[in-house]
Amino acid sequence: MNEGIGIKTEIDKFGKRVTLLVTAVAGATMLMSSMSLTAKATEGNSEGSLGSAALGQAIPGASEIDAGISSDESAANEENNSQEEKTEHKLVQNNKVDLGGWELTSTLDGCYTAEGVSGIAMLDYEFNLRSQANMSPVEFFYVTTWDITQDTAPLAVNTFRLVAQSQNAILGPVFQININKKISGKMYSLEGSPVRVNTMVGIPDDFKNPGAKYAVVCVKSGGVYEIIPDIDNYDNMVTFSAKAGDAAYALICY
Repeated sequence: MNEGIGIKTEIDKFGKRVTLLVTAVAGATMLMSSMSLTAKATEGNSEGSLGSAALGQAIPGASEIDAGISSDESAANEENNSQEEKTEHKLVQNNKVDLGGWELTSTLDGCYTAEGVSGIAMLDYEFNLRSQANMSPVEFFYVTTWDITQDTAPLAVNTFRLVAQSQNAILGPVFQININKKISGKMYSLEGSPVRVNTMVGIPDDFKNPGAKYAVVCVKSGGVYEIIPDIDNYDNMVTFSAKAGDAAYALICY
């Protein structure tokens, strides 16, 4: 059980000021990259497979240039489209989680457009993750999130429903989290990497149930799923370890 919480500011190895949430647990102080978490006494992660399941589709909006447009016009259009997409993504960035008066922002760059949850934030320092992934100095993590619906990814949603039923749980919001890498503006897959990222997801108001137990279901391509337990003691959020690469996720409530 937490005995005290405080905020501490430090300078990381790159000279960047970072804020840490410090939690005193059983007389000892524990520090994480962005905050401290107290693990619940839960069973280990459970895995299984429900057959083939498609993950969420890519974010729509990539503009197609007509073949008759000149190269100069194409370049200008691409630049305008790029600026419009950046503006749109900036407006809908949902990469913060409210810790009750203190806002936690994701530590990894990306395009966080999943709005069915109350924010998604990565908690680990990027330089630690880059070391785990054996990345070069010019490679960086990039996270993309968006909402999944029955219309956009029916097989994935149906898989989540079956898993929730098997656990006698209620299915909540469904969303995609892709954790990959970017090099010189181009995206490359981290599928198959052993890296996992501590991730916090805010529970939307219409799915909150005081005293309930929450978990996250992760579905990878092919229908292989994993039930990941919540490792924090907060009633308004779920904290879990997300896999590198592409995966669909859902909150469930017991």
